[in-house]
Parts: sequence; C-alpha cells; structure tokens
Amino acid sequence: METMIGDIRYAVRSLLRAPLFAVAAVLTLALGIGANTAVFSVVRGVLLRPLPHADGERLVYLRQSAELAGIDNALFSVP
Repeated sequence: METMIGDIRYAVRSLLRAPLFAVAAVLTLALGIGANTAVFSVVRGVLLRPLPHADGERLVYLRQSAELAGIDNALFSVP
C-alpha cells in the first residue's frame, strides 16, 4: 500500500512539473470518455433498446409496386 501512495505522489509531482503535458493528458482523457459515452448512447438507443410497441417483433414493412406504371415503391396508407 505504501508503494502505491508513493507512486501516486511521484505521478502528481511529475504532472506538476509539466503542466502542458498534464493539460493535454486530461483533455485527451475527457475527449475519449465523452466520445465513448456518445457512441454507446447512440448504440443503446438504436440497437439495444426494444421497440416501444407491444409485440414489436411482429411489425412488418408493407410495400406496393405498380409495374405497369413504372413505380417500384408506391406510397399507400394502411388504416
């Protein structure tokens, strides 16, 4: 335990001797942690969270084509 406290004191003294390096290290860590949090939030919201509907796995996408009119994906409304 004493060696760990000594190592922490040495690290703090080293960072105080080089304040520009300390600022760069802190900013790098802050940007990395912020980017990681943002990416995880997007992945969680898009991929991991279930759909907000009952029986969400039964949802389907309906498509209609009108080949004679040359329309591949015609829009229509389903009541």
